[in-house]
Amino acid sequence: MNVQITSILAEQKELFLNLYNLYLYDLSEFSGEDLLEEGKYDPTNTYLYLERDELHPFLIQYEGKVIGFVLVCSPPYVPEGVDYTVQELFLVKKYRGQGLAAQAVDLVFAQFEGTFNVEQLANNAAAVSFWKKYYEQHQIEHTESEYNIEIDNIAGTHRILSQTFVRGREK
Repeated sequence: MNVQITSILAEQKELFLNLYNLYLYDLSEFSGEDLLEEGKYDPTNTYLYLERDELHPFLIQYEGKVIGFVLVCSPPYVPEGVDYTVQELFLVKKYRGQGLAAQAVDLVFAQFEGTFNVEQLANNAAAVSFWKKYYEQHQIEHTESEYNIEIDNIAGTHRILSQTFVRGREK
């Protein structure tokens, strides 16, 4: 399968924000986020991915078509002791369940090495299942923790599952 990741450029801002809105739509089932008055979700500071060198946004492409994105962060946008986070991973529904997201993650790990952190909303069963399967299939030893967070402008607290592991260098 021909999956590629390419850095999102500043001139692709509209494409990126459109995809991010689709991502927030999917995530709203688990986060409880409501639409803004203009019928979109709040992208908060998402535009920073196109401005900061420590943030690494990638489009995921399959057979020449954009099918999603993966967002990687590095210090100072990661927890202490962590080199990178896979902050967000999104595929358009049509392309899910075909192993394409795992291929995109493989490409990310080929570009970055170090200590990674990945988090999921605990009630997002598909995301939790994806990452557990990915760790198992790639024999990635990881530590897992749970904690509760409050998300800006969304009522209540949300339980987070967090995994930390090392990729690409001696452990």
